[in-house]
Formats: sequence, structure tokens, C-alpha cells
Amino acid sequence: MDAKKVVGAFVGMVLRVIIAIFVLYYLYQTAISAYNFGYRIFADLPCAIAPGRDIQVTVTESMDEKELAKEFEKVGLVEDWKLFRVQILLSEYKEDLKPGIYTLNNSMNSEELLAALAGAGEEDENDENADADAKTTDPANETIMNNADDEVVPEFEGNQEDGAQEGEDTVQENE
Repeated sequence: MDAKKVVGAFVGMVLRVIIAIFVLYYLYQTAISAYNFGYRIFADLPCAIAPGRDIQVTVTESMDEKELAKEFEKVGLVEDWKLFRVQILLSEYKEDLKPGIYTLNNSMNSEELLAALAGAGEEDENDENADADAKTTDPANETIMNNADDEVVPEFEGNQEDGAQEGEDTVQENE
């Protein structure tokens, strides 16, 4: 009888350890999934790398956040509709989404997608076009930019000897 009790206690202990391992593994996987989901909510990563591709999508008045998120996943603008739904619910544009036909790019992050759906950039574009020809001065480096599309080229950061040698080489080649 004593051997049966020992074997029974050992088997019971092994079962408890196995159950504890499964519970801990489940909790670990759940915690990792929850962390990744929470990180992706605020990391706001786009679905594709720029330049991406343009996708036309229709948003109707009857669409709620869930239907909108599922539609965006279906056409390839977002990777996970559940994640995008939470981003919609947390967005400042939640109440401002307008129905219509939109051409969006899959390299846009969720904030840019929602801003486009809310029409947030419409007024800014008009202001930018009016000021595009105006000259602006950047007080930090006193560079004058003629247009918003101009590219500021940084100064040469090497030592002066390298620049002099390069200049001498070009003079010799021209002769």
C-alpha cells in the first residue's frame, strides 16, 4: 500500500507541474501578444514601404469603425483590421471621418489615412500653395529657400586639405 501512495503522489506532482508549465506558457504568450498589439497601436507603422501603391476605397456613411477597418484590410491599406479599429477609436479624427471615394496609398500610416478621411489636409494645402513662392529664411542656418520643394544641401564636412586636393585634381584634368 505504501508504494501505491508514493506512486500516486509522484504522478499527481508531475501532473501539477505539467499543468503549471502550460499555464505559465499561456500567460507568457498572452503577455507577449498583448505587448506587441499595444506597441503596434502607438508605433503607427505603414502597411508598405514608400512609395507604395495607390488604392481607391469607398467610405459610406453607414460604415462603422469595424466595417471601415475590415474594408481597409481587404484592399491592402492596413495589415490588421483589429489594430486599425483600435487606432480609429483612439484617434482625434474619430468623429470627423467623412464618406466619399478616396485614393490612398498603402505606405501611409494610420494617422495619415485617418487625416485623409477626415479632410484635415484640405485647408493646409491651400495655405501651402499660397506661400510656396514666398521666400523664407531659416534663422538657424540663415539659408534662404525660394520654394517649399527646394532641397537644402549641407556644407562639406571634411577637412580643408581634402577639398583642396580635389579642387587641384579637377584643375589638372581641365588643362
